[in-house]
Amino acid sequence: MKKFYLSAAVLFLCVTAGAKESEDALEFYQAQSRLVSENRRQDQAYAAALADSLAVWQKRFPQDKQNKDALLLQADLFVRAQDYPSALAALLKSHYLFPVPNDSALLGSRVEAVMNELDKDQKGQALKLLAANVDALNKEQRQEAYLRALYSIDTPDMYAVTALEIDDFLAQNPGYAQNDKIEILYGDLHRRNHNPMAAAAQYKKVGALYPKTNYKAASTRMAADVYADDLKDPQTATAMYNQVLKNYPDSVEIGVVYKHLGIMEENNKNYENALAYYDKAIQMLEGKPAAYDAMIGKADVYAKMKDYQSAYNTLVQTADAFNENEEKYVSTMLKAAEVADRRLKDRSQKSVTLEKILLAYPQTRHAPEIMFELGYCYEKQGKIVQAAAMYKKLILAYPTDTFAEKAQPRLDRLNK
Repeated sequence: MKKFYLSAAVLFLCVTAGAKESEDALEFYQAQSRLVSENRRQDQAYAAALADSLAVWQKRFPQDKQNKDALLLQADLFVRAQDYPSALAALLKSHYLFPVPNDSALLGSRVEAVMNELDKDQKGQALKLLAANVDALNKEQRQEAYLRALYSIDTPDMYAVTALEIDDFLAQNPGYAQNDKIEILYGDLHRRNHNPMAAAAQYKKVGALYPKTNYKAASTRMAADVYADDLKDPQTATAMYNQVLKNYPDSVEIGVVYKHLGIMEENNKNYENALAYYDKAIQMLEGKPAAYDAMIGKADVYAKMKDYQSAYNTLVQTADAFNENEEKYVSTMLKAAEVADRRLKDRSQKSVTLEKILLAYPQTRHAPEIMFELGYCYEKQGKIVQAAAMYKKLILAYPTDTFAEKAQPRLDRLNK
């Protein structure tokens, strides 16, 4: 019993000593942060040095209750050093790893100020991340959520700091069950930032180093995508795509593989092969987002083969298949209308296509353009009453739009 009490006492003294050491160190950084040099460059350099040194403090005392204060101090120092990506990373880390009930109020103004310097277009996304509830997550899951939050800020300025944080996580958590997903995320980060060789290496790594992963087919296919699209190496890409077809015939990736094989055959002007691959992709993907790309690819092939009626029909079929997605439906039908006009020289078919768009989505952002084009089609077909009515409707609905300005003189001429 005495031995137990002695051990407990020693442990208590060690913990107390550790707490005293961390507190003294943090007080040092707080005191040093208040020192401001009149030389701006020196002040920025000193702030950056203090911020980097605080990262070492955090690694030495990862469970210290003052970690949030340390991260906020680090963020402020990074701002002073004009290292805004690192400042944002510190602010997001403070929320995901050490959340408190008033985080939005505590961090919101800081994040907003950082994003004003970093990327105003991404400000809303950055602020939204502070609303994430991570209370139910364990330590590793919070760290993963933090990495995904960093990744979701889609600006090149965040590339280096996000890569560094992912590296640290993978080094410190080798047994985390979701590391295969983190590796894929890392590959996506590299590819998004135009580092294709690093992306390919990451994707290959998943299949090679994670024997129990469910993403062997996906990681191989993604590596092949890099060779096909970014590195322009169709030979390597084709070999890897065929590896997926051979080794993972029941994978959900098969349809996507066929789509990419179709793209490569189209680029090589092997149009019959391209159509065959696109048809396989469409059949296997069954209305999924990737099927849209395959159907558009098929229409493009028909256009390149100068089979314009098939191109038009495929575009209309594609729009109908994705009619619940306004942007896809409208943009695809506009392409069909262009084929009807420029390739088929059929204004009647074009006007029918445009009418379908307005019937399906009367408030589309393309409405002024569509209404003007429809009025023009009617006019050229000799349908003067319908043309005048459409021009008038456009002017009344969108009086300040450029297409309304173009429609007014045409309407005046028709009314003479």
